[in-house]
Amino acid sequence: MGKSEGLMQIAEEVRGDVTILRPVGPIDSAAAPRFEARLMAALAPPAPDAAPDAPAKAPVGLVLDLSAVTQLTPAGLRSLLLAVRQARSAGRRIVLTAVPAPVRAVLDEAGLSPLVESHGDLEAAVEAAMRAASQQ
Repeated sequence: MGKSEGLMQIAEEVRGDVTILRPVGPIDSAAAPRFEARLMAALAPPAPDAAPDAPAKAPVGLVLDLSAVTQLTPAGLRSLLLAVRQARSAGRRIVLTAVPAPVRAVLDEAGLSPLVESHGDLEAAVEAAMRAASQQ
């Protein structure tokens, strides 16, 4: 296990049709596989043999609270781009919130900023994702 992988944590919260993921730490080559797996899991439909108390359908919106992300390397950027593509193909939406300036610069430089809606605070991002969910 890489040093960064051990440091990155991802908190999860569900609000209705919206899942909120809060990665903490660097999203680098060591952490990117775990980050990508969590993104894809949040976008995946529930398994047919899911627990009885599991949601009946996958949340339509996914909010990424990036306030505690300290670095986004090309590996992390790739994971995010794959998730954006997966979300779009599944009719779901990813909304970013609280993007730190260094992370915003990476998104801008990669041309990803115009592809993903972003809000300065969590509540606005959740509302945007809920609006998208209600339009489904």
